Amino acid sequence: MRLTIYWSTKDESIRSRIRKRFCIPCGMTVNKETKADIRDEDMELLRETERRGFIQIRFKKPS
Repeated sequence: MRLTIYWSTKDESIRSRIRKRFCIPCGMTVNKETKADIRDEDMELLRETERRGFIQIRFKKPS
């Protein structure tokens, strides 16, 4: 599933662990967003990461 991750946390070690777990590419825009392809089986765990306040999941139309 193609989506956009907004990074709510400023802690780089947490960002790094989330990127490694979900295979999210490094880097982000000036708006603290990263585009990522997330597997369907990982979505529930990613939503738990969102509930804990580390990220926000944004579904944006491709431009």
